[in-house]
Amino acid sequence: MSGLPFNPQVTIIDGFPREWFPAEVLDVDYEGRDKTALYTVLCRLLGAMGQGHKDVIRARAFDANIKNMPIRGEVVMLTKAPSPYASAGGVSQEYYYTNPVSVQSSIHHNGIPGVTYWVERTSPGNRVKRNDAEDGIPHSTNTKFDTPTTIDPIFVERKDIYPIQPYSGDIILEGRWGQSIRFGSTLDERRKYPQVPTWKKGLGQIGNPILIISNGTNPELKPRNEFILENIDEDDSSIWMTSGQYVKFEPASTYTPSITDKSINLFTKNEFGGNSVMIASDRIIFNSRKQELIGFSKEGIGFSSEKGISLDGKQVVEIESTQKISLGINAIEPILLGKRTMTWLNDLCQILLNVTRAITQQTHPTGTGPSGVPINISDFSTAHSDLVELQSQIEKLPSQLAFVNEKSGGPSEKEVQQSNEKILQSQFIKEGDSSNLLVDTGEGALENDDPLTLLADIADIEQEKIKLIDQILGDIDPKFDYGTSLVGGDDENSGGPV
Repeated sequence: MSGLPFNPQVTIIDGFPREWFPAEVLDVDYEGRDKTALYTVLCRLLGAMGQGHKDVIRARAFDANIKNMPIRGEVVMLTKAPSPYASAGGVSQEYYYTNPVSVQSSIHHNGIPGVTYWVERTSPGNRVKRNDAEDGIPHSTNTKFDTPTTIDPIFVERKDIYPIQPYSGDIILEGRWGQSIRFGSTLDERRKYPQVPTWKKGLGQIGNPILIISNGTNPELKPRNEFILENIDEDDSSIWMTSGQYVKFEPASTYTPSITDKSINLFTKNEFGGNSVMIASDRIIFNSRKQELIGFSKEGIGFSSEKGISLDGKQVVEIESTQKISLGINAIEPILLGKRTMTWLNDLCQILLNVTRAITQQTHPTGTGPSGVPINISDFSTAHSDLVELQSQIEKLPSQLAFVNEKSGGPSEKEVQQSNEKILQSQFIKEGDSSNLLVDTGEGALENDDPLTLLADIADIEQEKIKLIDQILGDIDPKFDYGTSLVGGDDENSGGPV
């Protein structure tokens, strides 16, 4: 050995030079006590003949980016490599550890705690095979090979963690707790596997990629290390990215009359096949903390719920369409335009007020002189009072929360300006004196408190009413297809009714 050149990479164990050697993990630094050497472990070497060494070695993680943190009792492979203090002027080496050795082929843990303590007291021909991950060290209270060493007591050992079925060409990442990422493909089904894949060729071809991220499998209890499969309906949470594959799932809601009516259900018509991203869990939350949350679709966007669908917008909730907005399947009844309807109702009430006032003041010439007021004048007075009350309630009819447009594209700038002017005028009238309010009938004005003017124009009132109604109705475009009048719960103010 003395004739060999010095190799700092080599460690002499039991008289033999070795570049890689196994070691039992005794402790793991989870606190990051040494900021210059994170993820370090303390371990004890296993000798060339299986003997354990008393010296405890500190080792760094071999890979700086991908960590498979060992637990106490697992075996890792050690090697030497330059330390942070190495330079061209001097050699400085430290130990580095690899991922845990798959001693028991378990994705959960591969611990054999006390192996370095136990093997130094036994011969190679007297070793005991460990059949289960939980065995660790064989329990025997009456032999000299017993040891109190255990795996990390904080590590909760589970018996329902199983490896997922591998297929030809797969690259699989599996965690200790039943989570996995599969880089798989559409398989040639002529080859048989213990677990038949849950995805089929669908609209794609053999060899098309599929990516499955699964977290939290819920298999029935099986023998140790039996293969299982990802299940989009039963796994706690999963994301499936397909490339033409057929992947069937059970929709959480079966109430889909509108989705079906508008044919936004191509996923069922193409047998759940195609290029898709499917996300499944008991709760799905999208949270855009600073900017938009936007969805685009060529064929349609459908939402279904067994209970309800809510949309909240602190400033505005806006829905626009170039053809039709339907509240209800194939709705045919149009929504009335609020401001136009209010104007029409107010004008109608004012005309009727003028009529009742004129009737209460009418006189007729007779052979002995003008007659008196009508015998049933009290009926007209009552009708007049009722109309005044009814007219005063018109301003309470429009919602202060929900608004609609006459046509798609929104109102023009001129229409917006006119609307704002009407709002200002309405506020001015509420604050000022409205006792001499004039009602425009198209050819002039009728002053409410001038009975002589009313009597002079009484013969034209009915004609003017007809003209006014025709004018208002003429503003409505009969070719435009309005939405439905089936509007439930149109609250007057934001926050709902009191």
